[in-house]
Amino acid sequence: MEIWNNVFSQFDNDGHGNYTDLVQKNIDTGMGLERLAVACQDVDSLFDVDTVMNITHKVTEITGAHYGMSHEKDVSLRVITDHIRASVFMISDGVLPSNEGRGYVLRRLLRRTVKAMRELGVTEPVMPTLLPTSKAAMEPSYPELNDTFHDVSEAAYGEEDAFRRTLESGTEIFDMAVTKAKQGGSDLVSGEDAFKLHDTYGFPIEITLEMAADQGVKVDEAKFRELMAEQKSRARADALKKRHNVDLSVYDDFKK
Repeated sequence: MEIWNNVFSQFDNDGHGNYTDLVQKNIDTGMGLERLAVACQDVDSLFDVDTVMNITHKVTEITGAHYGMSHEKDVSLRVITDHIRASVFMISDGVLPSNEGRGYVLRRLLRRTVKAMRELGVTEPVMPTLLPTSKAAMEPSYPELNDTFHDVSEAAYGEEDAFRRTLESGTEIFDMAVTKAKQGGSDLVSGEDAFKLHDTYGFPIEITLEMAADQGVKVDEAKFRELMAEQKSRARADALKKRHNVDLSVYDDFKK
């Protein structure tokens, strides 16, 4: 049943425009469990709350990076901590990696975690370490994670394995594209090269854009989008042609 008014919760809405008083009216302050923990533990942010820091400590142990070394490393530590924790909860709630909607958000979170760990020097699989750490940190407050952890680990391990193969095949090609651009006196990776990375090596454009930014170059995203649109148009035309060229001779026997 929909709750009417998200800040001052006063009425239930039955979906047909009929409102009735809530038994317990309330005000949504936006405080939330973690914001309350920040206040109670007298820390600067949710990343400094004890349960969250347990995850960061493990990342620090694995990578050797810690807060204060540089702004870039601080960002990476927070990205990894936030993304792995969010991924555990998303998969636990039934979301699986995909190319659409919530599944795409999950896929991006997992891939950014792997990429951030690689940037901190960790090239071996990280999910077998980070997932149990996140589960152990959050399970006392969310015991249901114990029941869903098999599904969580199975989905995340598979996604990491696939993405690691993509990175290994595409990173060298990406570096060559950047070198070609710089040697040509440009700071722009061509849309054709970005499209080749995506189409041939399965390299997501989002990762290409992030890696380009890390190296101080840009990507001709407009040309990339144009080539993607042309590819989709060709695919639709091919599919339509196949439907119109169906061999109906297999049905001749039924006409006799």
